[in-house]
Amino acid sequence: MKISDVGEKGLVALAKKIFRSGEIVKVGIGDDAAVLDVDGRSVVVTTDMLVSGTHFPPGTTPEQMARKAVVANVSDIAAMGASPLALLFSVALPRNLELSFVKRMMREMDKVAGEYGAYVVGGDLDESDKIIITGIAIGIFRNGKITKRSGARPSDLVVVTGKLGGASAGLKILLEKILKKGFERLVRAQLEPRARVREAEALAKAGLVNSAIDLSDGLASNLWHLSRESGVKLTIERDLVPDDPLVKKFCAAEHLNPDDFVLFGGEDFELALTVRPEKLWRVMKILQKKGCPATVIGRVSKGRGVQIKKNGKTSELPDRGYEHFQ
Repeated sequence: MKISDVGEKGLVALAKKIFRSGEIVKVGIGDDAAVLDVDGRSVVVTTDMLVSGTHFPPGTTPEQMARKAVVANVSDIAAMGASPLALLFSVALPRNLELSFVKRMMREMDKVAGEYGAYVVGGDLDESDKIIITGIAIGIFRNGKITKRSGARPSDLVVVTGKLGGASAGLKILLEKILKKGFERLVRAQLEPRARVREAEALAKAGLVNSAIDLSDGLASNLWHLSRESGVKLTIERDLVPDDPLVKKFCAAEHLNPDDFVLFGGEDFELALTVRPEKLWRVMKILQKKGCPATVIGRVSKGRGVQIKKNGKTSELPDRGYEHFQ
């Protein structure tokens, strides 16, 4: 059996079976980040690897590489309801790369980390034929509770932040060299993402969210993660899912299906949350104050899996999104 036979999900399942847990491990493998009990204080840790060609399309600037590396890591911290404190980056670089390129990357890492209240405090350097950036983010819970993937409960409402599909549509534009005029914002969504850190911190402080996950692997795939970890069924309505309006325009122009980007595309770095119906208005009020649009797209019930209502019919939403080795 090869890695391609099991995919990324299979490797994660294997890791959960093999690696030991212990008293200090409050949240282990399988969530957006790990949570450790360090002398009575909850510390959250995550890591993310980005590789040129896979995560950095041709033409990506050093500033854009740096921003994406920071955002990919702090977004996982945010999904847990924590505040990022520090980042470490192990970076592999080609030996003939211009020093000015690396300097620009470092400066942008420092700048973007500062936007989220964090510091770059170390890392490692190595040589490679392509640029590889592996980040480690460390955070703490200042006031709120830990928000895990496993907290969804029957009758919860499913809420997503922002608009979906922009980043994956931007990637298609870049990779296939599609005419960009009028769709520049989609390209920026791919190359210059932002994480919902402040919004997640505010929600965690208020203690209003039962479960959360960041949508870096796509809406469908990440809703399946929530379903599996919480042991519940999620049913969403396609008409309620907040498509990025420019994605709809792009798909109409190129004769493409918006579902491929909105449901199954990734790297939007938005959040999916589940909340009790009676707490919804408070969640919406907090997000509104942060300038963050949010939409109720469905409900949690007893059972397993993820269903989608579309054109008057209900069917299983394919467990499909961005997955390594597939």
